[in-house]
Amino acid sequence: MILYIKETRTQKGLSLSELAKKSQVSKSYLSEIENGIKTNVSYVVICKLAHALGVRATELFSRE
Repeated sequence: MILYIKETRTQKGLSLSELAKKSQVSKSYLSEIENGIKTNVSYVVICKLAHALGVRATELFSRE
């Protein structure tokens, strides 16, 4: 599963630390997701990240 979290985060002007704090996801876990180390990300975490980024969860899956 490819997630466009890093791209979305940088477009929104947020640092990794800022997104981690806003989403209540640990910075290390978020880094692993962004770098493709963690590929089995729960729906709850995806929703937390989407909410913190101000986008719909589906927008983190596709660039179309």
